[in-house]
Amino acid sequence: MNRKSATETVQASALAQLHSARERFGDGGQLPAALMPNLLPESVARSWARSRDAGVLPWQAPEYELLKGTRSVRESHEDRRLYSCIVDEIEQLWDAFGGDDWTIFCVNPHGTVVHARRSPACDDDLILPIIAGRRILESHIGTTAPSCVLHEGIEVTVANGQHYLDQFERVSCLAVPLFGLHGEVIGALDLTGTGQRDLAQVKEQFRLAALAAEQRLFATLRGCHLLRVQHDPRWLATPLAGVLAVEENGDLRAASRMARRILGLPHGAPLALRSLQDLFDDAPPALLGRLLKPQRGPQRIARADGSHVWMQYARAPLNRSTARRAGAGLTVDHSDIAPPVGAQDAAKTGASLEEHTLGAVQQAMRDHNGNVAAVARQLRISRTTVYARLRQLRETGMVSDDPHASGA
Repeated sequence: MNRKSATETVQASALAQLHSARERFGDGGQLPAALMPNLLPESVARSWARSRDAGVLPWQAPEYELLKGTRSVRESHEDRRLYSCIVDEIEQLWDAFGGDDWTIFCVNPHGTVVHARRSPACDDDLILPIIAGRRILESHIGTTAPSCVLHEGIEVTVANGQHYLDQFERVSCLAVPLFGLHGEVIGALDLTGTGQRDLAQVKEQFRLAALAAEQRLFATLRGCHLLRVQHDPRWLATPLAGVLAVEENGDLRAASRMARRILGLPHGAPLALRSLQDLFDDAPPALLGRLLKPQRGPQRIARADGSHVWMQYARAPLNRSTARRAGAGLTVDHSDIAPPVGAQDAAKTGASLEEHTLGAVQQAMRDHNGNVAAVARQLRISRTTVYARLRQLRETGMVSDDPHASGA
């Protein structure tokens, strides 16, 4: 027996064991101790229990909530902000890992899909319902990687028969958490499909995408300084940098999960009142003062435990008007988004060529349901240029939350 055949035999045996255990569990039985944690991770087993408690049976068909008669997508400010922070990352991930048998999407804390990307050629009945506005709930479709993430706050892979519903035996999914300004889980970023793929190889890319989205989330804050922090200065310009939001008086307003990890701050809860002086009690006041001013390079700061971190000034406090004009790769607050401007409206008001271009990109995104590749082909520009224009649209308030919206 060759290596491939041996692997296939092992996988078939594991699938059979999981299927048998799932049927007994659905009938009220207990999960065999030998099943965990190798064949069924404990976080996934807990999801099975929640699914059964909700009345879901393994042999029933999946029922996606709100398949019909959905209300407007991304109604809340939180959903719009989450969308603006994650949409570019999903597009980049799709360029690398997309395919006819896969979808990449993001859900909010309630399991509602705020943005999803899939191939127009997809015809899989299990993937087609995963679109913006639908909900991924254990009480309807049993165990999924996003549902585990939202309950556990950790990255989760569900594959090879580990789903609770029998019909999902052929489905594999990987999800990583997205954390908010105060350490809370605000969503999950997911890759789901029925094709053959080693999810362990793509996990790191999804981790980095989630960290990059969290950095954009901090850039939506107004009225505070933003500082980057890392042990290695070479990582300050990457998603691995932590972000601190600091008030003018030096008080810490919020810290990203990477900043909390680097500085030993509590995870998963709002921070107690503290200042930069509390974080770096041995640092001279003059040095701490320089941290809140633009510098030519990062500042090296000693910590009480003998370690050092590098701090880099990222952005000054924004007010409502300067937030609209902020650039340099930082997203801004979208609580007061101006109505989108179409190309014809721009012409009537004597708008610039730049505004005409932005309006064309905006309209093309609506026409092609957010398909960046199709927009690039229509406008005869690169996808990189489309991404850049989309960032400008979000920063200037011209972006529409719904690609199907008319722009009112």
